[in-house]
Amino acid sequence: VDFQIERNKKIAIRGVNGLGKTTLLKTILGLLKPVSGELVKGEFLQIGYFAQEDTPSNSETALDYIWNEYPAMTNAEVRAALARCGLTNEHITSQMRVLSGGENAKVRLCKLMQNKYNVLVLDEPTNHLDIYAKEELSRALREFKGTIVLVSHEPEFYKDWVTDIWNIEDWTTKIV
Repeated sequence: VDFQIERNKKIAIRGVNGLGKTTLLKTILGLLKPVSGELVKGEFLQIGYFAQEDTPSNSETALDYIWNEYPAMTNAEVRAALARCGLTNEHITSQMRVLSGGENAKVRLCKLMQNKYNVLVLDEPTNHLDIYAKEELSRALREFKGTIVLVSHEPEFYKDWVTDIWNIEDWTTKIV
C-alpha cells in the first residue's frame, strides 16, 4: 500500500473489523514499524491521537487527569473545559476508572482539545458516545482547521465533512 496524506485532508477509514485499521493508524503515527517500505512525515506536524480503547485505570479524577497534563490551567478552566464536553460536576470529581465508556471518552476528547494540533488521528472516537456528543464532535471536526485521519463504522457521523473515504477492504487479500 502506498499513499500520501495531504495537508487539510479529512480522511475516513472504514472496513470490517480485523483488517488492520488500528494497525494502520499506529503505523502512520510511528508507534509501529511498517511491514515493508518507509514512513515519511512532513515537518511541523503536531499530532493528536485518540486511541480506540484507552481507559485510564488509575484512581485520579477526571479533573486531575486534565490538570496533570495541563498544570497551567486553573481549576475553573479545567472544570469549564470538561463541562463543555458534556460532563457534570459528579463526572468531573469521579475517578476515571469508574466513569462509563462514554464519560471516559468525553474526558479523553477534552484532553485532546486542549492542545493546538494540526493533525488529528482518531480511532473510533464515537464508541460509547451518546447522540448529542456525536453531533458536537462531528461539528467540531467539521470546523477543525487541519488534517484528520479517522477510523469509524458510522458514515452518518462523518459523511458531511470528510474529503476522502478509504475502504481498507480494497487493500486486503483476506476474504471478507
